[in-house]
Amino acid sequence: MINLNNNPAGSVNTKSDISIVGDGSSAGGVYGKVKVVGDSSFNDNIICDQFKCTGTSVIYGSLESTDIKITGTLSLKERAASNEGMDGIHPSSLHAKGDQMKVVGELHVSGDCQAEKFKLNGRLTITGMLSAEQMTLKIMGPSEVREMGGSVISVKSGRGKLLDGLFTGNKSVLKTNLIEGDEIEIENTVAEVVRGDRIKIGPGCHIGTVEYRSSLQIHPLSEVLVQSNRSLD
Repeated sequence: MINLNNNPAGSVNTKSDISIVGDGSSAGGVYGKVKVVGDSSFNDNIICDQFKCTGTSVIYGSLESTDIKITGTLSLKERAASNEGMDGIHPSSLHAKGDQMKVVGELHVSGDCQAEKFKLNGRLTITGMLSAEQMTLKIMGPSEVREMGGSVISVKSGRGKLLDGLFTGNKSVLKTNLIEGDEIEIENTVAEVVRGDRIKIGPGCHIGTVEYRSSLQIHPLSEVLVQSNRSLD
């Protein structure tokens, strides 16, 4: 069931709210609040003030919103697959963008993801860049991001009764080519390069190269092949 609520008349710039309860689909567009309870699909880009999903949402396009809250699964994908690159991941112009973005469950973006504050408790796959001033990832299940950048970055193992059993048997590891930030604290992460000012490598990490400026800590249960103090350059 889809409800489209028009705000009282008076301004030509007034945005409509949309609510999907159960199974439903809708075209893209510009909205005030978008609320999903159940399973939904959107057939084009969504621009809104607030996007809230409890259940599963698939957007065949990009999502831009001031406030994004997901309890369940959000996927941004292209309607038709384009040619894949040499590494098996095809380039995409799709993106998720928001000031506040909180995900409890799964996030899958065929493109980039950008937020001021980004929090996740679950798993994610992002074929492009994940960037946020403050990034907190609590990983449950195999996850992969091409590149990560921000001011404060934290990657740890996620826990919580809501997600118990969803990712049973799947190792909670984040794989990425690059992590770059000011303050970085990671665990259970496989990365080619980690670059920042203050870096703390927790347990379960396999890192190719770490480039740091002020400080570096490495847990004895992690492996770093190359260390480089850039303050000496």
